[in-house]
Amino acid sequence: MRNKYITAFVICLTIAASSCSDSWLDVSPTTSVETEKAIENTTDADYALNGIYNTMQSYEYYGARMMYYGDVTSEDAQAYSNTKRCADFYMLQYNKDNAPSSFWKYPYKVIRLANNILAAKPAALTDDIIGQALALRALALFDVTKVYGSPYTKDAGKSWGGVILPQSSKYDVKPRRSTVAECYTQILADLTKAVQILENKANPGKLNQAAAKVLLARVYLYKGDFDNALKTAEDAISSAEKIGYRLWKNEEYLAGWKDKMDIEVLFKIVNTATDNAGNESLGGLYHDKGYKDIILSDDYLTLMKADTKDIRYALIEGKYFRKYLGNGTDEDFRSSDIPVFRLSEAYLIASEAAIRQTTPDNDKAIKYLDAIVKRGNPTKSVSGTITLAQILTERRKELMGEGHRFFDAMRNGLLIERKGKSHLSALTPAARSYDWNYFKTVLPVPKSEMDANENMRDQQNSGY
Repeated sequence: MRNKYITAFVICLTIAASSCSDSWLDVSPTTSVETEKAIENTTDADYALNGIYNTMQSYEYYGARMMYYGDVTSEDAQAYSNTKRCADFYMLQYNKDNAPSSFWKYPYKVIRLANNILAAKPAALTDDIIGQALALRALALFDVTKVYGSPYTKDAGKSWGGVILPQSSKYDVKPRRSTVAECYTQILADLTKAVQILENKANPGKLNQAAAKVLLARVYLYKGDFDNALKTAEDAISSAEKIGYRLWKNEEYLAGWKDKMDIEVLFKIVNTATDNAGNESLGGLYHDKGYKDIILSDDYLTLMKADTKDIRYALIEGKYFRKYLGNGTDEDFRSSDIPVFRLSEAYLIASEAAIRQTTPDNDKAIKYLDAIVKRGNPTKSVSGTITLAQILTERRKELMGEGHRFFDAMRNGLLIERKGKSHLSALTPAARSYDWNYFKTVLPVPKSEMDANENMRDQQNSGY
């Protein structure tokens, strides 16, 4: 995979490439060192980990794009106009020549850095450092696989996914794409090991054991392995609660999004007043005083207006979404921390997996779903036989703005229907109503990658 993105990261560690001001990002003795010589001790390994988190902070990855992609490709959010940054994603208006490379470029930066850490001298690595590197590598490969590969549940993972980059690979390696199933095998292997050795303590801005367990539960859910998804989600909840995490209470919910989030959020991208992506940040794209790129669709507003006493309805102001309004010390929306794994997601995974496992457990489904519903509106509760539709609706309400809806619909083979009048007239009929059979529900592998690696040229996604 010889190209300008991955090659740069194997030749040197560009850990301090951004303008971040945090002290642990400002100082790095390994900014221009051959990969095989870069990590000699634990301090170097810590710097390399910080380089990964810094990479994830970019607006082209978890700082914005990875999060809003799953929103604007669904029925719940949309571009403000067809000239906005998210418009091509919203309108599914891309081809093999102009599709953005960031969903490939940034995860492979993470994977290269993680591989570099894992190849370091054993004396330089603690179990927690190894666990973080494994979990971050797994997250990056999962991101590539779900964006560039069809859902596992569509064809048992037979379609092309990402590239599994060998830990010992050199900069000029040119591997072929692996199947989605092969990618899931690698992801699960990394995460299974990671959760065994990660420290279980609150560590804002870095992955801990509880967060890695939520990721593992998410992967099992996407794979359709509901028995393991339930078991792992419940384990994640237990691990989180042991170290002081809990769901926000109803009266804490709005303030939680303006505060440091640390009661419920297990892993987040940390931003500050001087270290953020500005108006390109997720907060900046959702805010009318920022770039005003993303607004709520009529479809989502109709859903939420069914219960205006739900505390989550208070996050809506007109057609704007007020989830990202600062970080507790700075009320500037551009400084908003970005949640990647919340305890609430573990509850929703547990509820869904409970009714879909080999032997359905409706009582558990009620237990975990009721906690989220009642938190939204204490006068509400759930009972009776829980359906998948109920849970997916609750996921729309709870996880809006966090990049889930499109992937939830795709992994379940559902139809995305953009019915609301707010949707732009530029939407083609194919982009107004589609399911996992529409070829544009997976992105084309970037042209730069295909040009650089002749071994993948016969593996472009169908339709492109």
